[in-house]
Amino acid sequence: MKRKFIMTGMLTGSLLTMFWPWFGGTRGVQTISGLILLENPIALTCMILAYIGIWSDYGKNSEILGMIGLLGIAVMEIYEFFTWHIITITGHFDLRLSIEWCYPEFYIALFSMIMTLLIYKKYFRHFIG
Repeated sequence: MKRKFIMTGMLTGSLLTMFWPWFGGTRGVQTISGLILLENPIALTCMILAYIGIWSDYGKNSEILGMIGLLGIAVMEIYEFFTWHIITITGHFDLRLSIEWCYPEFYIALFSMIMTLLIYKKYFRHFIG
């Protein structure tokens, strides 16, 4: 039970980084926070799966659900990194702009989600196996 509370705290802490500015802010571009993920139903589904994976008691299936959820969130963060400016600002993919207009807080958010994923894997492999 202690592990579940620790993982819930880590996941919640990682998700709280969505309130930080992630992109924009330079050259008159409106700052965009990580809340942009909440517009994507896949990201919301992954968040729910991550919590279900932590709190359900279905053995290996719980671990798989949690891993899918955490991986999905990390992938969605990377997806937003590459595409956030296409529709509203540039109209095309430009990796240089993604890097230039990305705040350091985005990298912290991505790092925290990846660390949560790795610790989840370690905790639940030990707990189940």
